[in-house]
Amino acid sequence: MKSTLTLLLLAPFGLALAQEPVEPEAARPIRMGTAAGAPIAAPAGAEDAMELAVKLGFRPMLLRHWSGEALPDFDLLAADGATVKFSAARGSAPTVVVMAPSIGDNLSALRDGAEAIREHYADYGVKVLYWGLWQAKDEFLAAARDEQQKRGIVLFGDPAGPYAGDAGDQDARMAHHRTTVLGRLFQGGMTTPLPACFVVGADGKLAGSFGMRGAEPPFDGIGNLLLRAGVKLADQHMPKKVAPAAVFAKPPERAPEAPVEMVEAGTKAADFAMVGVDGQPVRLADHAGKVVVLDFWATWCGPCKAALPHVQELAAHYKDQGVVVIASCTNDSKKAFDGWIKEHAAKYPDIVFAFDPLERSPERGSRVHYGVSGIPQQFVVGRDGVIKSLVTGYMMGEVLLDAALAAAGVEVPAEVLEKAKADQLKRDEMDKTRKVKPALPLKPAGG
Repeated sequence: MKSTLTLLLLAPFGLALAQEPVEPEAARPIRMGTAAGAPIAAPAGAEDAMELAVKLGFRPMLLRHWSGEALPDFDLLAADGATVKFSAARGSAPTVVVMAPSIGDNLSALRDGAEAIREHYADYGVKVLYWGLWQAKDEFLAAARDEQQKRGIVLFGDPAGPYAGDAGDQDARMAHHRTTVLGRLFQGGMTTPLPACFVVGADGKLAGSFGMRGAEPPFDGIGNLLLRAGVKLADQHMPKKVAPAAVFAKPPERAPEAPVEMVEAGTKAADFAMVGVDGQPVRLADHAGKVVVLDFWATWCGPCKAALPHVQELAAHYKDQGVVVIASCTNDSKKAFDGWIKEHAAKYPDIVFAFDPLERSPERGSRVHYGVSGIPQQFVVGRDGVIKSLVTGYMMGEVLLDAALAAAGVEVPAEVLEKAKADQLKRDEMDKTRKVKPALPLKPAGG
């Protein structure tokens, strides 16, 4: 997608706030080929390109790194205890990398999948590296000595090892993270969940990434990435559908929107047009006399979706007190919203899902009427239509939104209010020790 993305990212340590992307090119129907190895018509825009890539079993990027970009170099821990540069580990061969938490027995199926990749493309000189990144050095070396003898894949660990300091020292944790393989690969920014896999060409440039959770690799996706890396595959190893070059093109970056000032508690909540899942209008006025939680979210926002299970619990628990939750999808496409609703909305029966028909326009309701520049962002609107409290971002397990209801006269259990105080203190301490700005700019991650 054509986007800019910002996260207030304390992950893997907790609180996250995603800043909205700018408008992508319009999506159009994708035409698929039918014959094995047949080329596919070029996608119409960035959103179509990403959708097509995913259907073919890969992504043309690895978080901030896009296909065709050179990856950074860094140290790896070899199975014999030596420290080896990534560039030396792959040499001049096209390389498939499988990144995993460990080389433990519980991930043996993943290593079987990596071995299957090596055997499948053995005639092309493709290297397969398996990285166990969250193991202590001694633990990794002990497991690697035995495992390396069983397989042709090459095993590596992280010389930095896992963080072993004070769990409450956030500065130290972030400093350690920057020394790890993942920290250096993603240059200190957001890191991908593990396991994660990618293909890099003989020239050290990224071809793209793919997902693999077990012993069955997505050979069509990997085949497309190896073609992108310049490997000439025989007919029996060609993917069923060959991705057009346009799928790998990096969308041009667009200038960020002008900053806006978020409204404060005590302000009259502005009403604006939203559309419900049934196509009918949704407005705050429809719930006059009730306490409304206006939750701005998007289908591309990981923290927003992580918060939804708790938002559902809250909606169900307090609905008898006249609390209504409207989850207003903002700065997103109608196509993405409809797809997400079809697959996930049933899990959240007490949430009123709605969509801003202005999509990614600068005139969208969240930006113009509420000054929202990062999500998830929640506003608690009292029975009188006035904003009583705000909650920004989300950290797993916290109950700040529950406590915010109390400002609107909702009866919240005393123990919940006490936990909310502790949650807020934790946020305050994190802000103090990290000296972070309200948001940490990151490169787009393809939507």
